Amino acid sequence: MDKLSAMKTFVRVAELGSLSAAARDLGLTQPAVSQQIAGLEQQLGTQLLFRSTRAVSLTDAGGGYYRQIKPILAAVNEAEEALHGLNQRLQGNLRIHAPTGFGQQHLTPLAIAFQQRHPELNIELLLDDRRADVIGEGIDVAIRFGELSAPGTVARRLGELQRILVASPAYLAAHGAPQTPAALATHAHIRYSGLRDGDALTLIGPQGAEMVNLRPVFRANNTFSLLAAIESGLGIGGAQRPLIGRQLAAGTLVQVLPAWRYPPMALHAVYPAARFIPGKVRAWVDYLLEALTEIEGITLNNAPDPMPGA
Repeated sequence: MDKLSAMKTFVRVAELGSLSAAARDLGLTQPAVSQQIAGLEQQLGTQLLFRSTRAVSLTDAGGGYYRQIKPILAAVNEAEEALHGLNQRLQGNLRIHAPTGFGQQHLTPLAIAFQQRHPELNIELLLDDRRADVIGEGIDVAIRFGELSAPGTVARRLGELQRILVASPAYLAAHGAPQTPAALATHAHIRYSGLRDGDALTLIGPQGAEMVNLRPVFRANNTFSLLAAIESGLGIGGAQRPLIGRQLAAGTLVQVLPAWRYPPMALHAVYPAARFIPGKVRAWVDYLLEALTEIEGITLNNAPDPMPGA
């Protein structure tokens, strides 16, 4: 048995959760994939997968093994690319995770264009608003907002995201526009669920920072749900500036307290820590830095951090 090949097969099965899906992805038959996994389990003397008729899942031993060998295989692939001079010819799988709103509106077209530029690359774009486990879920690059730290990962700061307060013209016509941050306490507010500061909001203005307690009437954990609630006239809410250019231009949303803004939110690319960062990861992050300059509401990092192996 080719152990390296079996390890690569195991990683794809773990990431896709299916023997048949891994077989299609690798261009193998399902019996061949099963045989490689069985051989690997026999050689290691432990069960790596729970198998059912519909899917497979990792055992505790399998999860630990996956987390150990994922960066090893990435280093092997990087060494092979360097040896054969294939750094500009991106190949293999690139698994990207991002928040729903930003991912759907901005990263989706960028990921499509990147894959078209590199046709031998297979991109998997995962969009949701949870904090994904980069190592445990086999994610190559996660795009995240805010300050962060996670064991076994590297966070490369890309820049800052601007957030502003907005409301619908109908809401402002019915309730008036607040003239000071303190006046927000008398208005209905649309609020993202599960924020650490609860119902308190800090804004940065001409005189510095000011905190106000809000009166939320609607909460959601999805960006588009929040924007829909604001546009419907339920209240005032915060929005990521890159997501509302169309609404501001059309007049369906109006900026409130334009002299005041949320504290800037850091924008990071997060990837597994390793001595060699795969060329596809470096290329995708570099591509993002170039493409994000076209998006209003994002201030890019003036001095991008160098990536190991670059």
